[in-house]
Amino acid sequence: GFLIWTLLTLHQIRAARAQDDVSPYFKTEPVRTQVHLEGNRLVLTCMAEGSWPLEFKWLHNSRELTKFSLEYRYMITSLDRTHAGFYRCIVRNRMGALLQRQTEVQVAYMGSFEEGEKHQSVSHGEAAVIHAPRIASFPRPQVTWFRDGRKIPPSSRIAITLENTLVILSTVAPDAGRYYVQAVNDKNGDNKTSQPITLAVENVGGPADPIAPTIIIPPKNTSVVAGTSEVTLECVANARPLIKLHIIWKKDGMLLSGGISDHNRRLTIPNPTGSDAGYYECEAVLRSSSVPSVVRGAYLSVLEPPQFVKEPERHITAEMEKVVDIPCRAKGVPPPSITWYKDAAVVEVEKLARFRQRSDGGLQISGLVPDDTGMFQCFARNAAGEVQTSTYLAVTSIAPNITRGPLDSTVIDGMSVVLACETSGAPRPAITWQKGERILASGSVQLPRFTPLESGSLLISPTHISDAGTYTCLATNSRGVDEASADLVVWARTRITKPPQDQSVIKGTQASMVCGVSHDPRVTVRYIWEKDGATLGVESNPRIRLDRNGSLHISQTWSGDIGTYTCRVISAGGNDSRSAHLRVRQLPHAPEHPVATLSTVERRAINLTWTKPFDGNSPLLRYVLEMSENNAPWTILLASVDPKATSVTVKGLVPARSYQFRLCAVNDVGKGQFSKDTERVSLPEEPPTAPPQNVIASGRTNQSIMIQWQPPPESHQNGILKGYIIRYCLAGLPVGYQFKNITDADVNNLLLEDLIIWTNYEIEVAAYNSAGLGVYSSKVTEWTLQGVPTVPPGNVHAEATNSTTIRFTWNAPSPQFINGINQGYKLIAWEPEQEEEVTMVTARPNFQDSIHVGFVSGLKKFTEYFTSVLCFTTPGDGPRSAPQLVRTHEDVPGPVGHLSFSEIL
Repeated sequence: GFLIWTLLTLHQIRAARAQDDVSPYFKTEPVRTQVHLEGNRLVLTCMAEGSWPLEFKWLHNSRELTKFSLEYRYMITSLDRTHAGFYRCIVRNRMGALLQRQTEVQVAYMGSFEEGEKHQSVSHGEAAVIHAPRIASFPRPQVTWFRDGRKIPPSSRIAITLENTLVILSTVAPDAGRYYVQAVNDKNGDNKTSQPITLAVENVGGPADPIAPTIIIPPKNTSVVAGTSEVTLECVANARPLIKLHIIWKKDGMLLSGGISDHNRRLTIPNPTGSDAGYYECEAVLRSSSVPSVVRGAYLSVLEPPQFVKEPERHITAEMEKVVDIPCRAKGVPPPSITWYKDAAVVEVEKLARFRQRSDGGLQISGLVPDDTGMFQCFARNAAGEVQTSTYLAVTSIAPNITRGPLDSTVIDGMSVVLACETSGAPRPAITWQKGERILASGSVQLPRFTPLESGSLLISPTHISDAGTYTCLATNSRGVDEASADLVVWARTRITKPPQDQSVIKGTQASMVCGVSHDPRVTVRYIWEKDGATLGVESNPRIRLDRNGSLHISQTWSGDIGTYTCRVISAGGNDSRSAHLRVRQLPHAPEHPVATLSTVERRAINLTWTKPFDGNSPLLRYVLEMSENNAPWTILLASVDPKATSVTVKGLVPARSYQFRLCAVNDVGKGQFSKDTERVSLPEEPPTAPPQNVIASGRTNQSIMIQWQPPPESHQNGILKGYIIRYCLAGLPVGYQFKNITDADVNNLLLEDLIIWTNYEIEVAAYNSAGLGVYSSKVTEWTLQGVPTVPPGNVHAEATNSTTIRFTWNAPSPQFINGINQGYKLIAWEPEQEEEVTMVTARPNFQDSIHVGFVSGLKKFTEYFTSVLCFTTPGDGPRSAPQLVRTHEDVPGPVGHLSFSEIL
């Protein structure tokens, strides 16, 4: 009983699977035309349904763009004009394939006008036809004509045609000029201006005879699809006089009055239908004239897209070796052509004896065979478009047969596996895949990771450990069922779970790289290590050791060990590999090619350049720069120079000294060796930048001053001293300097002689070397010593005031002749013929007094005395005044031994 129930259930499942299969069909058809901007993204969608899996392929202008895949969209990320054209998709499943109705993709763009200025001429009175310069554009741009910068509007004399041609009727001399157009693409907004077209009007001034009507722009044969908003015919004529020109429109010989505009030059038919098709004429007449009229005409065709009058059923079943008729009849203007497709491929009726296309468009197939099963499509096409209809033809009476069934397979976890199940039968068998009693995939069921292929095979991707088991393929149609099974074994994938890591070690130390692996216990794992793609010889190199866990150990590392190390794991459960880079760090090398040169930009500076050294496989942290001055021991000048630098300018050096440099690089391992010493560079001498020190001056005589000094500080001598320059002048007076040159640098004093007595001098001292004179010292001032007065007091007068006293009065000599500090006056009296003198000395005089008075007393009474006055300074007496003879009085006593000065008289 259980066996019967199981078979019944299996039969019901199989019958349901066959009924579930749905042939592909389109839910919606694409628009006939679509316009997009250059640079935009385009996404085309194939809206189809049917039994899963559905696969899609895309065509462009009948050229294959993609292979069949599950992707139902096609995307162009950035459109350009080369992408314009006709696109369609093909959709397929196990039932067959369908071809989508095409959609035209138009790409809006605008190029540039052709280059170069053009010239054309026209005879006076004739029509000037000026074609717009060519420009590549879609859609056709809207054009505005300009002349000499002014917009040209249509008028009775000016016509602008549908193709943007400018027509100037009955030209006159003022029509000559420069014409150009401005084109605007109304889709992308581009705006371009053409080169000018120069028009010349010839034969001006001749007789204005009448000109017979001429149709310059005749109407053109035009086709339009029914449903279009409007269609316009145009007819531009010329004559003279233009005011008498009249244009008449007719259709099939009947006069028209509606839809005429633009000075009768245009005829517009709104919403054209089939009844508007016919022959249209325009007639140009010159009124009040015997000149014959002129007529031109064109046909208007109104197209109607195809429409199906009769379509096949969605599903047709026919028996083998029978005849089947698949109907397809369509109408349209012009009458559409019929093309048949089977599974998206054209049915070449003329080459297939069993196929015949009937006069009404239907397809007849004789002697049906199982391979005739599939999707048949009828396409009806004319100039207005295309439509399609489809049916699924099932040729019955052949039971399913699995021609290639699944095989027992072993797969690694995470990989893909395909279990085959290719079948034959009519109708085409429905495929159901099961694992035990669980349905994995069918026409209406599909579990994640289990994908039925178009061939009927099953794709499992990715596989899991739990996927191991027995898989069964059931092929079912209305005639029966066939099945095949196979076992799938899934091994756990061998994976490197603890990969080696990039590492950096110091030279001479050990490097270790791990390679931890997880794997199926049923498989054996083998480790292979490679360095830079070459297998490492572990046995031949005692420094390299491989342990049981696959870890690699390298002792006594050096630069030859640097590289990329790859751990490869080989096993029946899959292979894996991971890589890491080993870096061996060491002390950096010495900087190379150090060169020191005098700076040409700055004084007292030396430019130092070098070449970056090998960094020891570790980024440089800094440079250390050392300097030796005048062969002194090396000292650190700069302890941290930028590691990116390859030059530095050393400033603040001392002139006339020599310098030598060296440097070393520092990384995280330590400080490397110093570079070679640079050539010794000497700075040129400069004039001393400091004055001599401790300058002092002292008066030695009334005409000499001793000046003494010490050399400038050694750091400011800036070279070997050659001597000193002493400059001096009278203090406070606008007089020039006098100079003394000491040519021996060891001399540090000078006696200035032949100076002016008792005069204040300003004195400065500067040192000099081969480069020039240095800085003068601060001024020191000093006086020469005092001299003796050189003139006697003036206006000296002596008279006796009593018998023992003589009174003196005098004026002080001018200070410029005193030659020192006036210490006072001496009043002298002596008897003639006697050497003994009586002298009275005054105290330091009051120089506010203009007349001085003094007395000499204790003289003999009634005696004659010579008298004289002098002034004196510390060094000595000045000259005496001229002697005056004075007699003392007889017995009139006076002050004795007293000398005094009076007030100002």
